[in-house]
Amino acid sequence: MNYDLDGLAPVVDWEDFDNYVFDWNQGEHVGLVGPTGQGKSTLEYALLPKRKYVAFFATKPNDPTLKKFGEKNGYETFSEWPETKKGFSLKKKADIEKAPKRLLWPDATKITSLSNQQRVFNKAFADIYAAGGWTVVFDEFWYMCTVLKMELQSRILLQQARSNNISFVMGAQRPSRIPVEVWDQSTHLFMFKDNDEVNLKRMSGIGWLAAKPIRELVANLDPYQFLYINTRKGWLYRSTCPPE
Repeated sequence: MNYDLDGLAPVVDWEDFDNYVFDWNQGEHVGLVGPTGQGKSTLEYALLPKRKYVAFFATKPNDPTLKKFGEKNGYETFSEWPETKKGFSLKKKADIEKAPKRLLWPDATKITSLSNQQRVFNKAFADIYAAGGWTVVFDEFWYMCTVLKMELQSRILLQQARSNNISFVMGAQRPSRIPVEVWDQSTHLFMFKDNDEVNLKRMSGIGWLAAKPIRELVANLDPYQFLYINTRKGWLYRSTCPPE
């Protein structure tokens, strides 16, 4: 069967996509999947200004691009999560307003870094879930789930955090290696060019959406171009990441 791919997934420029297509409400999850160097982080950074309260979980020992992004956009860097006060809600709000945009960046340079990252991130998870209203960013979701062994916590939060008005933004290189909840629970999916058969099979299996056209679209995307899928409305669009 031949598909009208341009009709199925129209190409729009970034400004039109950002202003008229991408309607991201707090509490909705976002998944970004594709190989390194295709534009995931660039797109991620472009989307985050839409959210007021952001906790970015940083895992690399050093990341100059992320550091530059944080400095440019008013993020405060923490090696430990600053726990929100208990009690009267105005005190809680005051705590959060002191640092509404946070880079949570525990030390990752030592042999003991993994256990330290687990401890810091788990503490942050608990406080974020209790407070609600945050957008939590995992630049490499596979690392969080597999290396830090936090897949169970991540799955529970993906399924339940929406009720606390929490959004997750999850980036990954290989869609076949991340929990299926990323696909089930995300309202917004962004896919970048990929020709790996296993990855294409996973990306094309988005519920009731047409599998074969999605495979063809993803396999033939241009560099820095992405396929956007709104899983709730069934919308498909193609656009290109904005300049950094």
